[in-house]
Amino acid sequence: MALIDISQKLEIEEDSKIKIDSEHEYNVDCGAETMLIAQQKFEKSATVEDFYEIIKLFIGKDALKLIKSKNLSVKKLSIVVIAVMAQVNEVSYEEMEKRFRKFTGK
Repeated sequence: MALIDISQKLEIEEDSKIKIDSEHEYNVDCGAETMLIAQQKFEKSATVEDFYEIIKLFIGKDALKLIKSKNLSVKKLSIVVIAVMAQVNEVSYEEMEKRFRKFTGK
């Protein structure tokens, strides 16, 4: 059997980041374990607290603190979660937004 070289496919091309505002940009943890934890959160009905936990999981405590300080509406909080999930799934924001709508029925 021939060797299948996937080394180039596994190389990280660039950091996955999201920009919250003009001063705050965060790396997104795109690891498989992190994604599995997030999927478990979404299997039940997602609450605002679940959104906060997902934000903390993927982009950290500092980002969560900033986002909470902005007192965002649920719609705007969803935008943050969609952006994070887009980075994790390596798809565009628009594609993830479509998936999110199908999942939530909104």
